[in-house]
Parts: sequence; structure tokens; C-alpha cells
Amino acid sequence: MRIGNSYDLHNLKVGIGFYLGGIFIPCQYQIEAVSDGDILLHTISEAIIGALGLGDLGEWFDETNKKLNSQLILKKALTLMTEQNYQISNIDVTIIIDEPHLQKHKKAIKTNLQKLLQITAEKINLKATTTEQNFPNIIQSYTTLLILKQND
Repeated sequence: MRIGNSYDLHNLKVGIGFYLGGIFIPCQYQIEAVSDGDILLHTISEAIIGALGLGDLGEWFDETNKKLNSQLILKKALTLMTEQNYQISNIDVTIIIDEPHLQKHKKAIKTNLQKLLQITAEKINLKATTTEQNFPNIIQSYTTLLILKQND
């Protein structure tokens, strides 16, 4: 049994929307990032990599990977996990953003995470909160997860 944790923060700028958990969220912002900016998939991927003791996301993907699809990042992390014979026991995520409010998107995000991670809904907890307009131009993500060694 191993625990992984990750945190990420990105600036927001004027745009037409962004990806979160592989789901497009239409709004007046976009995430400033080298990759596609899916901060949720980034923290999940890095938490997996961390739980495996393999460093951080920057050691696996450098800034030359412009506009890289974050689902490919997650796929690599899941492959590393499978190669070491681990599986996700549960995952807990907090997204912090003032606008747009994510409540109406949580179900779609969670459903897509089930598909991407190949785990059941009860293994995923997704929370969304705000900074009370203290930091209106950023998005943050915290992920903690537990992985278990599969029986050989």
C-alpha cells in the first residue's frame, strides 16, 4: 500500500474554456500551461508517479511537450503503475477555482475519470471549492490517492 499526493496551480486568462478531468468546461477562461492545461489529470498523474516513488511529473514530461494531451500523461502514469503491479484503491481530489462554478460539471468529470482510470465511482471523491474571490485568476488542484499491490 502506497500513498501519493500532488498539488498544481495555473493562471487563468481570457478564453473560451478549458479541460478538467478530460471534460471541456466552456467558460470565459482558459488555463495558461505548456500542455493542454488539464490540471486535474496532471495532479492525478503526479500522485500516481509519487506513490510509485518515481519523482514528479516534470521528470517524465518536460516543457518541450507543447500542448501535450493530458490524457497521454495519465496513460503513462497508469502504465507505470500497472507495470509495478499496483492498482488504485481510492482517490480524493479538490479543485479550487472561483469561476466557473464546477458543481454542474462534477458528475461528467467523475464519470470520465471512472473511464480513464478504469475504477468504480465509489473509489473517486471529487470536491470543488473557491477562494472566496481572494485569488480569482487561478485554478488549483490537490490530489491524494492510495494504491495497493495486486496479488501476484
